[in-house]
Amino acid sequence: MASSSAQARLQAIHSHLSIRPCFHRHTIHNDTSTGPADLTRERANASFEIADMTEIILRGKENVVAQSLAFQMIQRDPELRMHQGHNYDLTRDEDREQTLRQVVRTIQLRNLNFETRFNNAMVHAMAFYSEAFWMMFVHDLLFKQTFEFLGTSQQQDKWMGDIKRWRVLGCFAMTELGHSSNLPGLETTSTFDRTTDEFVIHSPTLTSTKWWIGMAGRTATHSVAVCRTLIDGNDYGVNWFIVPLRDRKTGRLFPGVVCGDVGQKASRQGLDTGYIQFTHVRIPRENMLQRWASFTPQGVFRPSPNQAVSYAPLISERFATLRSNLVTLSQSLTIAVRYGAVRRQGAHDEQILDYQTHQTMLMPGVAFIYLLNIVEREVCKKWEQVKEFAQTDAKQFLLELPEQHCVAASFKATMSWYVTEVLESCRRSCGGHAYSAYNAIPGLIGDFGVVTVGGGDNVVLMQQSARFLISALRKAQAGQEVKGSVDYMNDYDRVPLITKTSFQDPRDLLSHELVIDTLKWVSLKKTIELQEILSNAGADFDTIWNAHQTELVRVADIHAWRHFLIIYQCGIQPEKTRKPEAYAMLKKMGQLMSTFVLKRHLDLLLEEGYFDGLHAKLVKQLFLDQCKDLRKDAVALMDAWAIPDFVLKAPIGKYDGDIYPAYFAAVNAAQKSFEPSEYWLKYAAPLVNAPQPTQVEVALTTTLPPVSLDDRKTDKGQERQETWKYESDRRLGMSLSQTED
Repeated sequence: MASSSAQARLQAIHSHLSIRPCFHRHTIHNDTSTGPADLTRERANASFEIADMTEIILRGKENVVAQSLAFQMIQRDPELRMHQGHNYDLTRDEDREQTLRQVVRTIQLRNLNFETRFNNAMVHAMAFYSEAFWMMFVHDLLFKQTFEFLGTSQQQDKWMGDIKRWRVLGCFAMTELGHSSNLPGLETTSTFDRTTDEFVIHSPTLTSTKWWIGMAGRTATHSVAVCRTLIDGNDYGVNWFIVPLRDRKTGRLFPGVVCGDVGQKASRQGLDTGYIQFTHVRIPRENMLQRWASFTPQGVFRPSPNQAVSYAPLISERFATLRSNLVTLSQSLTIAVRYGAVRRQGAHDEQILDYQTHQTMLMPGVAFIYLLNIVEREVCKKWEQVKEFAQTDAKQFLLELPEQHCVAASFKATMSWYVTEVLESCRRSCGGHAYSAYNAIPGLIGDFGVVTVGGGDNVVLMQQSARFLISALRKAQAGQEVKGSVDYMNDYDRVPLITKTSFQDPRDLLSHELVIDTLKWVSLKKTIELQEILSNAGADFDTIWNAHQTELVRVADIHAWRHFLIIYQCGIQPEKTRKPEAYAMLKKMGQLMSTFVLKRHLDLLLEEGYFDGLHAKLVKQLFLDQCKDLRKDAVALMDAWAIPDFVLKAPIGKYDGDIYPAYFAAVNAAQKSFEPSEYWLKYAAPLVNAPQPTQVEVALTTTLPPVSLDDRKTDKGQERQETWKYESDRRLGMSLSQTED
């Protein structure tokens, strides 16, 4: 019996160690790739026309043509395309030079007066192609729009021509080393000098250093800087000022201005990000942006009618972050989904995209990027309308501004948090290959982190949103009708009367209305509870707020997701008649994300008693089923983003699926690893060529095992110790005599 058991164990070990194929496809020296056939089959089985979905993503057939032409321009133009070798092997200076070259070339093309559609497509395509190209948006978006929002008509007439044609290069100096989105806490000062009619810009402390400022390190000629305004010893809060940084002819810094490089950045070494310190820099009074707050020659300060106006340029930045998320996500998901369809592993040679864990990692992200694309279009359309009011109807602009601030803040925070989860899922789903820079995903993850660093910490943004919710609730309770994303606060007295959901059939979860009502219930209930707690806080308000900070962030997150789903549902309605098959897929993805949001907040719904255990099980099972169903169209859904291979820069995400030869070729082309390195010759060569040790050295280092302290206390131990000493001496003597011979 024992012998039989031992034999069985030996056989098991033998089988485990035997080199044999685990499935029939693999044979020794078989280099046949299954990837091309796999991806061809995936595309053939799509339930919609990929071209139709591309038109929806790019917002029209004309934009599809323009983007295709833009990519062709990039691939052909030596000033736009990346030079020989791999982008990730460039030094920081080489990467910086390449980025500036691409930015300048894009501006030159735009100044040739191509049609607006093509110019927009070029900028969009370059954002996909070059990880550091977002530097251009610092000037085009933040710097320029600060003038548009805060500059007087006279200031705009003076500056906007040069800004639009890049005759000045601008940066946006808000964030400080010790301060981020807390504008009232900023330390940089602008002190008015009546004798010279000038403001003196000064960085009084180390923490007042303007930090993480795009284009400031080596490029920008001017900045718009937000500073605390001091006049006759009085603090008038923060205002914006135009501060020259460099001579436009020489590029040298002006006296009193110090700009430096903040150093290496994850995947963004091509981006010129720097810091600024001002030491009593004098600027004329006219360099204060005075559309809303102004300071007359007679010394009269007129404050802004709403301090929130100072945040207006940041709303554009926060909505722009949604677009940058699309650029990063579309590439990462395309790579991960294609790799999942090509990579085969398992007892039956499965595509790893068929595994449930793989589906639950990637399919929510595939759906989310479509929702984000529609929502970004809709919120930016609304913001453009509000921006017009800044020029034509100041009263309406100020009325709309708080709502837009809440939407921008909550969407940037909530969506960027989830984007980090999707990116990490993409990395995990590609296994070890995702750690290779040559497969792009590490760069995209780092790229996303740098893009989202501006505009405020997410927790701060969510607290701002929570304050807006509580303010809206108080208005509703006071009998004032509230509108916009918080319109459901008008039901503050009816919703809490409902204590439990009414759904029992899992098909009910596919109803958009049911999901929205569920999120409305939990958001309103928690907002009411928090408002009551804070109303009774009195002098301890800040302490009580901090004690409930996590709940405040949570309710803002629920509010953001609810509004996000509503905007998406409205945004896809036009496709219902125009492209029915594409609409069916868009609706399916919306339903998956609705289930995802419910699943994300199941704990709170269970805690509040609105759901019970059965409801939770139904939500989880539906989520699994929806991920499995969407997997059938995953490759086609990512193909619809129409990202060329040369832009994707990831061999494992190649369109044709023949990934391994491309990956191997990329690695070999990108690095010179076939010749001995200088550090090998310096360190390894002396080690491996060291002379053989002499016999004496061998004898001195070769001894019998020592005797433990416990053994030495016994007679037997002492005897062993004497034997060990005798043998050691004997060996040494033999070695010495042989050496003398």
